Amino acid sequence: MNPIPGLTINESEYDLADSRKGKIAVLMFSGDGDPRKVLDYAVKEYVDNEGFYELIDAHLDNPWMRVVMSDINNMKQEAFDVNKHKLTQIK
Repeated sequence: MNPIPGLTINESEYDLADSRKGKIAVLMFSGDGDPRKVLDYAVKEYVDNEGFYELIDAHLDNPWMRVVMSDINNMKQEAFDVNKHKLTQIK
């Protein structure tokens, strides 16, 4: 095990349309040094030559976080319904 000081990761899986699982990971760096270099290295090691999508902050003002996802094209898709599709869960 080779931890990188100041780097944390949150991972989760999600269902794909073909009964496989996709993966999303949020990498956050709070250590010393250039966050871009550390996160570039961490993403490279994490994806290990697999296809991936990397999401970035729209305002480009948060260099301390990266979001990496696999298999976006294989996610289950349906028509968007404004009454059904919400970020928050209905209680």
